[in-house]
Amino acid sequence: MSLRPGAAELLAYGAGRVLKLYRKGFPAEAAKEEFRVSTEVYRSGFSVPRPFEMTVRDGRAGIVYEKAEGMTMLAAISRDPSVIEEEARRMARLHAEIHNRQVEGLPRQKTVMTRLISEAPFLTEEEKSRIAALLEQLEDDCRLCHGDYHPDNIILGQKEWVIDWMTVVSGSPAADAARTVLLLKFGTLPDEMPSAAQQFFTRIREQLTNMYWDEYQKLTGISSVEIERWMVPVAAARLTEWIPAKEKEQLLALIRKSDIIGV
Repeated sequence: MSLRPGAAELLAYGAGRVLKLYRKGFPAEAAKEEFRVSTEVYRSGFSVPRPFEMTVRDGRAGIVYEKAEGMTMLAAISRDPSVIEEEARRMARLHAEIHNRQVEGLPRQKTVMTRLISEAPFLTEEEKSRIAALLEQLEDDCRLCHGDYHPDNIILGQKEWVIDWMTVVSGSPAADAARTVLLLKFGTLPDEMPSAAQQFFTRIREQLTNMYWDEYQKLTGISSVEIERWMVPVAAARLTEWIPAKEKEQLLALIRKSDIIGV
């Protein structure tokens, strides 16, 4: 379900710390922005690894984080399929807890999405215009939104952690939930995940998605209709990311069968 192919690697960095070291060519300003927003999220009191400092190694930017001890939720489900309902509920609960918070100084969700939609490949200018018009009509908010929330970004150990806040924004929880649903349905699995585990997760995608979605609605009172309204703009924005052609084809199919596009 990763969004970018190896943007960074995690390295040991002393007791209880790791170094998130970005690949050569990764913009230093983007690394600085991740450090800034990660610090703001940490200060909010949510369970995220503490960002300690920025550093440079061999010309590559890096951030020193507190080490999140444990295994990913994705790995836990793959190891023991019987926990799928429990983990889907936990996933929904943690997401609702994120959305209950407000953090100052974050990028605005609609501003980011408007820019991404304008840059989306494969869409015509007319399609982009219609999607942008829809986005403008959707409700705005100022809640904490992760922007890349899925089971491989949740660490389970002595405590629960949510990691990888590169795409954090302030905006609508329904939009953030819509993105998670799209990631669960279509997202690319990690390359390092064993083939058998990938095949297993492919089989249980729908079950996990439905369980998460149902529980999230119960916890937040946000309806299925509210989440579905965001699907097309979120899918269009995701087209700008480094994802496999098959996933882009699935997103395009979702967009173009929508009444909003009218094709």
